[in-house]
Amino acid sequence: SGCAPAKIRNHKTGCRQRGDEEMTRKLLLFCVDQDRLREIRRLAQRMDIEVVRIERPSYWQKLGYLAKMTGFTEESRVYMGAEFPEEMMLMVGFGSRDLDWFLAAWKETGLSPVRLKAMATQTNLQWSPVALFQELFEEDRQMRFGS
Repeated sequence: SGCAPAKIRNHKTGCRQRGDEEMTRKLLLFCVDQDRLREIRRLAQRMDIEVVRIERPSYWQKLGYLAKMTGFTEESRVYMGAEFPEEMMLMVGFGSRDLDWFLAAWKETGLSPVRLKAMATQTNLQWSPVALFQELFEEDRQMRFGS
């Protein structure tokens, strides 16, 4: 499957989403060690998905900025807090069919799941990784232990 028509391409990011047209699929990964990163990259490469490991000092940036989407600018704050206690993954540019396909392939490779994961939305792209982590961590806790 190809990109959107050339007239709406962005030279820095490849494809852009305009309505229902396709966008480059990306995985933003947080708190992932080198070995695991290598395994995830191997899977993603076969599926034409870009993998971006986000480093801790960038955890105050908006997720849209970290995904290199237009309309987002860099924040001047640098995150000095602790690393997240577990991995987190944001899937950017995935349709529901893409998601099913990707998660099935992930499972097939035997990679252990990332518990804290989300698909990018207009809302959460405005958030920082810290805010997304808090949201996903709380949702996960409620699903596992009730409120």
